[in-house]
Amino acid sequence: MRRRLARPFGHTFSSSRILSMLMAMAVLAMLYQRVKEPQFWRWMTNESRADADDDQSRPVEKAKSPGTTANAQEEIVPGPNETDPDELAKLRSNLKSIQDRQPLLPHEMPAYWRLLGWSRTRPFAELEKGALRDIPYSRLWEEPDLYRGQPMRLKLHVRRVIAYDTKENPLGLKKVYEAYGFTDNSLSFPIIVVLPEKPPGVPIGTDVEGDIIFVGYFVKWMSYRSFEDKKKNAPLLVGRARPPVRNANAAQNGGWEVAFLMLIGGVFLLTFLGWLSLRMLRRLRPVPAGANVDAPERLPDNWMASSTSEARSESLPSVPDFISVTPMIETTSSANPATPPASPSAT
Repeated sequence: MRRRLARPFGHTFSSSRILSMLMAMAVLAMLYQRVKEPQFWRWMTNESRADADDDQSRPVEKAKSPGTTANAQEEIVPGPNETDPDELAKLRSNLKSIQDRQPLLPHEMPAYWRLLGWSRTRPFAELEKGALRDIPYSRLWEEPDLYRGQPMRLKLHVRRVIAYDTKENPLGLKKVYEAYGFTDNSLSFPIIVVLPEKPPGVPIGTDVEGDIIFVGYFVKWMSYRSFEDKKKNAPLLVGRARPPVRNANAAQNGGWEVAFLMLIGGVFLLTFLGWLSLRMLRRLRPVPAGANVDAPERLPDNWMASSTSEARSESLPSVPDFISVTPMIETTSSANPATPPASPSAT
């Protein structure tokens, strides 16, 4: 009789099913990390990421506490800007000599320094308030004259920052910083911004990673040489930048992330313990001492002899019984052996 395994908790789970469950939990964790980002739902409300950043920075700016405002260490240089009609007319005259898809040429430097000086004459918040937002990258490429000299706001993911020593210029700057990055709108296409001051938290180097909020003016599409020594074009903007401001909701989101990770770890631990216990139950358990066993109470005294004779009789083949029959011709020949049989002619 085949013995069956005792499974008080039902059928056990295979290793493949447990692995599939763990992979599904990992997918859910990644999906949660993606869904919890506000920009994932912007397409439903038609709200830009820049507006979301403004909403996050407003509670911090209203607090007026030291070190929380974006303009705590802001340097303002008084001077003319686009609000002055004469200054605006001079800029329009300078912009006529701009050539797109070319390197930055010497005759384009007056417009370059004028726009960079405009960005330093007002507080960052005021300049940011009147800037254009969410300009499509394709429209900037197709219609550069329409946006040339216009203030723009970008949330830039910086990947390269280079410091340059400048020559004599109208602003009296000794050094400028050139940052390469991309936005969510431009995807992998780079954008070049020139800054009079380096924003805090962003290092200098050719392989950096950081985010800045940039507000400045569009100058031209400038050509440059890539690492593969290929000619490429990127929009050139001059202005100022600050690091993104985070509000108190970021800490709350971090608490939810810790709780979610703890939940995932607890489920994984319980799953492993359950799998281990079910694996232990699959082993054969010994028969209890009081179990019923079908066995005779007493064996006969000659059980060994009887079993031997039975086995011997079964091993020998069966021989059929023969009956001895005496033929009649033997009796006749023995009574008169010399008399030959009579011939038919003698009769």
